Amino acid sequence: MAQSEPRSDSAKGKSTKSGDPLQIGAMHMAALMNMQRELLGTLEQIQRNQLARTMEGTKLVADLAAKVTSARSIPDIVTIYQEWITRHMELFAEDSRRFLNDSQKIANATTRMLSQGEGGART
Repeated sequence: MAQSEPRSDSAKGKSTKSGDPLQIGAMHMAALMNMQRELLGTLEQIQRNQLARTMEGTKLVADLAAKVTSARSIPDIVTIYQEWITRHMELFAEDSRRFLNDSQKIANATTRMLSQGEGGART
């Protein structure tokens, strides 16, 4: 009697794991493709944000040059540089926060993609 119990457990395991291997493979492939699409979308968004930030930095430097050339005294130039440094530090802090958020997004997407390979398709 004790021997029949493990057989019933294995029969239950087979019934829960039964299915068309091609269908299971297709589900895994679809889940992997979705995760890759999500990761690619995240990377594209990061790239767009970085491009916008680069353009903003370029504009900031161009504005600095224009203001410095139009300044009429040394105190004006010092004030212009102080304002520029303040704004530059604000942008640096924003860049740091964005970098941490983007890194977290990439880590989350990668973790989900890797867990798909271990745990099977999750739909």
